[in-house]
Amino acid sequence: MIFVFASLFILSFNHLPAAASCPTGNSRSTEYIRRNPPNRCEGIKRELLSGNSLSLISIATRNLTRFDKTLTLQVPRITGGNNPQVTVKSLGDTYHYQLDDLLLSNNGANFRFSWDTYVLREAKIPANKLRAVATYSLGSQNVYVPVVLGQTSGNYEFVFYSQDRVRFTSVKIISPDKKTIHNQSRPNADSGEIIFTWDGRNAPPGRYELHYVANIERRNEPSDRIERRIVFEHNPNWLK
Repeated sequence: MIFVFASLFILSFNHLPAAASCPTGNSRSTEYIRRNPPNRCEGIKRELLSGNSLSLISIATRNLTRFDKTLTLQVPRITGGNNPQVTVKSLGDTYHYQLDDLLLSNNGANFRFSWDTYVLREAKIPANKLRAVATYSLGSQNVYVPVVLGQTSGNYEFVFYSQDRVRFTSVKIISPDKKTIHNQSRPNADSGEIIFTWDGRNAPPGRYELHYVANIERRNEPSDRIERRIVFEHNPNWLK
């Protein structure tokens, strides 16, 4: 299994209800507002991104080079899982696109959502910068599932973001039988997006862990060590 590192990511793991801060407005604007149909909150958030040092903002598989008039995402259904929480983002130097609080349709093995790409096209969001994350709440555990954006690429992207410089000292994928499939370090500290990719087409289905250790480096301050385990569901059929 091979990881490919590219860039970095932000915010926290808590999915806050979007509706409380999602106003109504002019649907032809690109502002973050309630939009219909289909029912969702979508648009450009103008406030500056703030301080929560390091966040996972995407576990997805995608093959997008441009936006057609509509875009479809799919969230695989897992045993015991209902009403997954889904957030789509794109974070740039001058914009913060977000889609959330969306009404998914039930399509048997998957939940689906299709929406007009007017905001994405009008705001000139790069298709290769669209990220997505989905979680199921299973009792006391949050289980992530990969979001399929458009078509699968044959691998997963795990995307983190931080406004601080972050050095990943260890990144592992651990199989359901607790074996480490891959262990990788990132010796250089970066800020912004960081992407790890994994080709899981030959890995059996099951519940895996993404385990990482990272140091947050701030100017004139001691570094903070962060260690996390992210539980995610995998099925090789989702990559075909």
